[in-house]
Amino acid sequence: MSPSEPSTLRRALGLVRTDPQRLVRRALDRRPAGPRWLRPLQPHEVVICTVHGNSERYDRAAALQWPWPELQMARLRRHTAAGFRVLAYGNRLIEEHEAYLRSCPEVTFSSSRDLSFGEWEHVWPVRNWLVRQAVDQARLVVNLDSDAFPVADDWVERVWAALTPSNPVMAVQRPENGDHHSDRCFVAFTRSGWRRHAFDFSPLGRIDAGGDISTSLEARGLTWTALRRTNAHSYHPIVASIHGDLVYHHAAGSRPPRFRGNAAWWTDDAEMRREDARHHLLRQRLFADPDRFLGELRGSDAPVDLEAMVDAQLADPNDP
Repeated sequence: MSPSEPSTLRRALGLVRTDPQRLVRRALDRRPAGPRWLRPLQPHEVVICTVHGNSERYDRAAALQWPWPELQMARLRRHTAAGFRVLAYGNRLIEEHEAYLRSCPEVTFSSSRDLSFGEWEHVWPVRNWLVRQAVDQARLVVNLDSDAFPVADDWVERVWAALTPSNPVMAVQRPENGDHHSDRCFVAFTRSGWRRHAFDFSPLGRIDAGGDISTSLEARGLTWTALRRTNAHSYHPIVASIHGDLVYHHAAGSRPPRFRGNAAWWTDDAEMRREDARHHLLRQRLFADPDRFLGELRGSDAPVDLEAMVDAQLADPNDP
């Protein structure tokens, strides 16, 4: 034994100086993950936060044609044990969608019409506001974009099992869009994780709201579970993606398909017409038959020839 190496006896007598915080972290990280060491998660302890809204680029006619609140709630009910709760915010939401969300027994709905300074061009302050309410009610908090929803029956169990003190967040990651941070379309954490780290959706210093959640963890030497694209078939490099075989994200569900990943085409009118047509057709097929469409993305159903459909739509003289 070298002179500098503490003896077993000295350790036993407590004569070796050790950082108390390091001991606490070590004890926490040695506990089994998820429900094996925590009190089992109950359905009513799962709270989903989501913001739905309509801008000038997503007018009333488009909102009625693509009712994201109804699709999201249908998929949540399909894949989540009864008892879960939703905190939904309507940011300039059309009245029909507000009425629908108010009618859902799982939903506590807030409207920008009812609050001072309730309308926001960028809704990250609303996300933070919803989370502050959720942590008073939930042990598991899940943030979903309006065009995102779970695709697996065991999604809650998988999320809950992955979250530990040293790995306190699960979130979508989109390197296909040039991003390596957590993406706000799906971010999950526990109440204790939020209280310890104060996760913030502010975009300050980051290109996207929610991006600092993962980078702040990495800066502290902690990890997070990144859900990357797992499509067996992709119609588009960014739109219509399944992440971790756990969550679907349409991308730009309520706005034109302008991404960092296709920025080189923004000034190319012909190519952007094709992008708009792809986006329209993919959204149309999702709403027409979600099970079939998701099956195509997962490889269990044969895909269609999307580019041929785009050609046909652009050749149609009635195409807007």
